[in-house]
Amino acid sequence: MPGKTTRSSNLELLRILCMLLIIGDHLTGQSGIADYTTLPSSFAFCLIGCGSRIACSVFVLIGGWFLCEQPYKTRRPLSLWLSLWLYTVPVTLLCKLAGLDVSWGALRWAAFPASTRQLWFISDYLLLLLCVPLLNRLLRGLSRPAHRGLLAVLAVPLIVYPTLFGENGAVSNTAWMFLYEYLLIAYLRRWPDNRLAHLLQHRAAALGLGLGLPLLNTILRAVLETRGLTDGKAFQYMAYYRTALGALPNLLAALALFYLFKGLDLGCVRWVNALAGTTLGVYILHQVPAFRGFLWNGLLQAEAHHGSVGYTLLAILAVFLGCAAVDALRTVLVMRPLENTRLFKALCEKGDALAAKITADD
Repeated sequence: MPGKTTRSSNLELLRILCMLLIIGDHLTGQSGIADYTTLPSSFAFCLIGCGSRIACSVFVLIGGWFLCEQPYKTRRPLSLWLSLWLYTVPVTLLCKLAGLDVSWGALRWAAFPASTRQLWFISDYLLLLLCVPLLNRLLRGLSRPAHRGLLAVLAVPLIVYPTLFGENGAVSNTAWMFLYEYLLIAYLRRWPDNRLAHLLQHRAAALGLGLGLPLLNTILRAVLETRGLTDGKAFQYMAYYRTALGALPNLLAALALFYLFKGLDLGCVRWVNALAGTTLGVYILHQVPAFRGFLWNGLLQAEAHHGSVGYTLLAILAVFLGCAAVDALRTVLVMRPLENTRLFKALCEKGDALAAKITADD
């Protein structure tokens, strides 16, 4: 039996960083802890909350880099769907039993979490995973000029229009942007001798784009927030560029961070890989709608620490480590036994066989 391959920890470390950025944006945007009244405070909180959309794109790029070349495994989307359901239902019910304000609508959402898209990233990423066999079949039939042409055509509504006008175009669903990012990273992997890849492989360029673009947005947004200039066109662009997957600065920053970490040689660090394996579980748990309000201002008392940058950073770390610990226990006690059942294995076998037929040459 062949030995199990070890994962390099460079991109796993990037997953951890991305989840910290996502938690930072959620905490500053949902809890009332952020203070934008002075320039230093505004800059600090804008910086803490600047990277969540970039982080979401990075997750897609990391997944796409491997999925576009590997045999399809049904286990991946099936395990993600189970994880989503096994968090939303029990956590929502526990919140209801604990006396929190949980509506019947929230219970309905908990039963159908992927369909209602309240956790939009998980829903759209799950949809992307289900489409991977079809996408890979498409990619196998594309020549380099055709692949490049497809990216150019899709870029007009998904990248060019949003970047120029600071608003969503006719195609604004994030699932479309995930599709584009998958096709883009597949192009960069299939044909690495291209100008964009060469640029991103230079560490100075990757640092400039990956850190410089978010930092520039943070500075401009902080100044506008402090001066109360939040109704003008400039703030509209800064706010949109911070939150839109299709804004070119966000896409370039995500690509730059991906290449920057891909070029690191960290070897295999077991604790990094283990912690990175909990990131999607952390995302789901801390954003269950029935729970997140209680998390921010019931457990963490975020509003009581309004304006405290130090407390905000500690809270981000505490949420990540706490949710990671819960996810690790869930994996051992619930997911592994489920994944070893006959039904789960049978579904994976049927799904893998269907995917193999879809991607096979005629």
